[in-house]
Amino acid sequence: MPWANLPSRLRRFALQKGSYNTQSMFERYTEPARRAIFFARALALFSEAPEITSVDLLAALLWEDSSRAQTLFNLREYFPMYCGCPHKVAALPKGPDGPPLSPDSKQVLAWTASEANRLGDYWIDTEHLLLGLVRTQNCTASSYLGRIGLTARSVRKTIQVNKHSRPDYGPVSRWWRLMRYF
Repeated sequence: MPWANLPSRLRRFALQKGSYNTQSMFERYTEPARRAIFFARALALFSEAPEITSVDLLAALLWEDSSRAQTLFNLREYFPMYCGCPHKVAALPKGPDGPPLSPDSKQVLAWTASEANRLGDYWIDTEHLLLGLVRTQNCTASSYLGRIGLTARSVRKTIQVNKHSRPDYGPVSRWWRLMRYF
């Protein structure tokens, strides 16, 4: 739910408590999802790209065998060239924080959070990132995923069917539960 759509009394409460507007962007992301974003950053650094693209995010979902996106959707079967850590990499290059997210990647992360909320999931995992990639229209990764037959509806349905197999990542923020009702 966008900040502007919150009732004014709730916005004042959030500002007083400092809990809504000071949240870390990745606070709700599980460790595997955070690693996927780290890997996307690493891929952009390795390729000396000016920004992290949606294709970097897609390739990062394939980096680890344990990614829920990989487990549920067998992405490596369709994208074998993106499997795992590039062989030439020994360590991340030293330097600044790295390239920023491209506008498409920012849109992917926005859709990711939106879809997790829609599914009633506090914790954002790699399957939510995949759903965010599919939902982002006109990005390269979305077109790749469309070519293999993944749609937002099919990904969402698979996530819902497999909710029971998701690891327990800990308690859900009370504030988030409250926000769902507004």
